[in-house]
Amino acid sequence: MARPLPQPIRTIFGIYRVLIKTRLMPGPAAAVEVPQAERLAGKPPGFMVGKVDTDIRTWDDTVKGRGGPIPVRVYARPDSQPGAPAILFLHGGGFIQGGLDHTDHLQRALAARTGYVVVGASYRLAPEHPFPAAFEDCQDVLRWMAEEQPRGLDPRRLAIAGESAGANLAAAVVIANRDGARHSILHQTIVYPFTDTTLASTDWDTSGMPGTDRSAGELMVRLYAGPEKDNPLIDLLRADLTGLPPAMVISCEHDPLRTDSIRYAEALSAAGVPTRHRHYDNMPHGFLVLPGVIREARTSLDEIAAEIMKRLGPETAIA
Repeated sequence: MARPLPQPIRTIFGIYRVLIKTRLMPGPAAAVEVPQAERLAGKPPGFMVGKVDTDIRTWDDTVKGRGGPIPVRVYARPDSQPGAPAILFLHGGGFIQGGLDHTDHLQRALAARTGYVVVGASYRLAPEHPFPAAFEDCQDVLRWMAEEQPRGLDPRRLAIAGESAGANLAAAVVIANRDGARHSILHQTIVYPFTDTTLASTDWDTSGMPGTDRSAGELMVRLYAGPEKDNPLIDLLRADLTGLPPAMVISCEHDPLRTDSIRYAEALSAAGVPTRHRHYDNMPHGFLVLPGVIREARTSLDEIAAEIMKRLGPETAIA
């Protein structure tokens, strides 16, 4: 049974609703009017992010993608050694917002917890770049990781993770990898994913999340998917999920993607994929990005790191 949103999130979201309603803060439709460069530079407010692990070393680089250069950021602990496993983490933002800084704190947190190399990517955004632009960028970054092995990462031990729109992209890359490149993805972490372009779930009408109602979902599908909305690399519940690597799927109650996340976890299990489903019945969509104000975000990061480490093994090189 759902529990109320905890404080201070309830108050913060109440303020957001007022700001969006009075147009003092842009909703999704207004957000796409902002130049893409500004949307790529967006990040959560500092108080929501909390303390950032500044001990983690970072290196900004550029991947040569099929659609042009892709900015990436590589993370590693100071004691990281060649041969460590690696995680590709893909940010959310409805396919229309976010870049290298959007989940910088999460990538640092995963690098700190695991001792692995972590890579974040700034994929192209809709509406300027609809599908398959973002998907191809994420594929190209994974290929770069496997081939170039930044910071000496072990290409035999890769994981991919993402939240919201980034979870959709992570799942799509895993599916396509099974059918094509076959890089050694040993685990996938899918956090409150977008999985159904039909928007059939009534959660779109009842979640109460500011700026994420049915009209926002319809906008996202139109701008990112367009005529490809039935493509199983976007509409993931249509996809063949057999033969995929083990998964952790995270869902939350106060979320327009609640039912779709649960259905995806069930579909993975039905396809024979070893799947751990973790549901937070008092959390909102996007909670993982807010560890500064949500204790459960920090708990979830601990659980994600532990699950990935169980599948990828030690942070040191293996024979």
